[in-house]
Amino acid sequence: MAVTNCDKKIVKMKAEQRPVFCYCRATWESSRRFMMQCDACKEWFHGDCLTPTISQEQSIAFAKFHCPECTVLSGPSILRPPQQPRPQRETRTMIDYNEAASLAEDEHKYAKLLRAKRFAPNKFAYVDGDMVTMDWVRRTGLREPFLVQNPDGLDMKMPPSSLTVDQVADACGRDKIVEAMEVLTQQDKQMTLDEWAQYFTQPMEKRKRLLNVISLEIGSTKLAQMIVRPRIVRELDWTETVWPPREVRPEYPRVQLYCLMSVKDCYTDFHVDFGGSSVFYHLLSGEKVFYFVRPTPVNMKKYEKWSSSPDQSKIFFGDEVKECVEVRITSGNTMIIPTGWIHAVYTPKDSIVIGGNFLQGMNIGGQLDCYDVENRTDIPLKFRYPYFVQMQWY
Repeated sequence: MAVTNCDKKIVKMKAEQRPVFCYCRATWESSRRFMMQCDACKEWFHGDCLTPTISQEQSIAFAKFHCPECTVLSGPSILRPPQQPRPQRETRTMIDYNEAASLAEDEHKYAKLLRAKRFAPNKFAYVDGDMVTMDWVRRTGLREPFLVQNPDGLDMKMPPSSLTVDQVADACGRDKIVEAMEVLTQQDKQMTLDEWAQYFTQPMEKRKRLLNVISLEIGSTKLAQMIVRPRIVRELDWTETVWPPREVRPEYPRVQLYCLMSVKDCYTDFHVDFGGSSVFYHLLSGEKVFYFVRPTPVNMKKYEKWSSSPDQSKIFFGDEVKECVEVRITSGNTMIIPTGWIHAVYTPKDSIVIGGNFLQGMNIGGQLDCYDVENRTDIPLKFRYPYFVQMQWY
């Protein structure tokens, strides 16, 4: 069908009606750079159009931002108070839970403490892989964790269950530096993957400290060539559906693939994944036990208070809420954890996991709520979902 001059005028008029922003009066489509909103006039400004320029990392320091024009009537921008050092990182807190002093230096104390607790029964869905379709996700709303026992139909590819830590080290590079968390102190220590493999493969009785690797990003390694994430994750993930192609914008949120390696009795305390991102979690070998708390408004307020409290290390968060659900998964199981679910993880047996994070459109409000909690609790930028703000614009 031929395009008339009238059609061209209509297209031009619609383009001219698109909102423009900043001093440069650019449309969002023509720019897509980092922007800040003035809390007084509500106008949006590119960080690199301001004087002095403001980067996204620097913008975290502002409690209220006023553009140069609004400072005349509304006063200067207001900075957040200097961040006080926190005793522990949010997701890695040292726990004593007021137990007896005899447990104070016990590397395996978490297993003993958890055995003494009582949890709500698991009522989450157990499904086969061929059930997990976009239609099924739309019907359920993706509001609760679910476990896939039979992976057939997930349209995913994973390394064999026989994958060893030595093979992971070979595929990712033995000189690669990783952060291994000391479970007793909940502090990170750096080591090479070669050192990690030597530690993991030694007899259990020779492990002087329990170490846990939960942040090894593998997206650009040879190991990633053996992996295709579940189809439902690929279809939901905003990095795949809305982020610009790699040839247009090479940088992207590198959180899609992780390899997690934990020895027996490792424990990660209650946390919410950064930016309220959802998680896929495939257990290649070993066992895991999850402790889930539903992200209701009441529970999220309690979580925010707990995660910011100086007494966090003395409080088992599961005791602070009405219901904490225990879920056990075994080798070959795949779990999907939706937006905002508060959870802790215990490792009954040495285990290797392939997992990853993704933002998605089934619960945008929940993701933004989690982002607000991160802002209010001053979570450092390095522990947040990369490019979270830009992703919302796309």
